[in-house]
Amino acid sequence: MNTLITRDDDARAPATCDVLIVEDDPAQAEELACYLIRAGLTVQVCLCGSAAIHCVTEMRPRIALLDYNLPDMDGVTVAERIRRLSPDTSMLMMSGRIDGLAEPTLRKVGLYSFMNKPVVPRKLLSAMRRMARTALKTGLPATVPQKFFGLTFG
Repeated sequence: MNTLITRDDDARAPATCDVLIVEDDPAQAEELACYLIRAGLTVQVCLCGSAAIHCVTEMRPRIALLDYNLPDMDGVTVAERIRRLSPDTSMLMMSGRIDGLAEPTLRKVGLYSFMNKPVVPRKLLSAMRRMARTALKTGLPATVPQKFFGLTFG
């Protein structure tokens, strides 16, 4: 199941979208989507990894916000597949629980950042703006800054 949410409530899916939200909790997904739409972005919401992968094949999001714990696969697997299908997409992982997630894994899939849930919308938008600036400057998707890897996980 997935939902396209746009600034003007246009039901037709665009060829691209600004942000793909992959979040299995519909309430959290809607809250993030509404905040980002108010910020002027076009948002696609997917409630599972397989739906997100299908969406990425149809549209190339600029940024993907990925929950780590999804019902059908983990967020790292989704990130790996998104990277293969849409190499220009910058990705950010979100989770309240990240058992077993290690720095080399995050580096390998090219995640830009990690945010603990519940995500603070202002901090998320700020991170997304940094991701967009990095992508504009380099012409490449934003990847994890070195200082990010000082964090401990698990």
